[in-house]
Amino acid sequence: MPTIERPDPSEYAEYYGTYIDKVPDGPFLEMLRQQHEETQAFLSELGEARGEYRYAAGKWSVKEVVGHMTDTERVFAYRGLCFARGDEGPLPGMDQDPYVEQAHFEDRTLADIAAEWQDLRRSDLRLFGSFRPEVWSRGGVASGCRFTVRSIAYIVLGHEIHHLGVLRDRYL
Repeated sequence: MPTIERPDPSEYAEYYGTYIDKVPDGPFLEMLRQQHEETQAFLSELGEARGEYRYAAGKWSVKEVVGHMTDTERVFAYRGLCFARGDEGPLPGMDQDPYVEQAHFEDRTLADIAAEWQDLRRSDLRLFGSFRPEVWSRGGVASGCRFTVRSIAYIVLGHEIHHLGVLRDRYL
């Protein structure tokens, strides 16, 4: 399994350091696999009854948080794919609130949204696992910021760590 070094702050916009800093040291792909198993178990334990729960007025429901995790991973994995294949962008940004609003997650079951996330993560494990060592330092521009493939991968992992923490702390 290739070693993927932690990205240097010069490889991403400062804002994303909040996610990258949440990623512990260790073998990246193994952490991504382990997170997949842990998130899958966590989501299956939530149950449909919790899907519509919001911890406060105006906050996203559990379904919306899980849907947001999925949409964000999909967008960032696409960015990583583009940069890995030599497309340096610029790629468009993603405004999370309209994405959640337009997704209508309330029309779906939590189990369905979680299954979509699982399928996406399996795909991303294969994608990231297929990259040769030289790919990780390639980069490009998305949302007006410069990123490397390595930083994108760490953001995917850290973003999920962040939102799982929010679900555990505020929704349970």
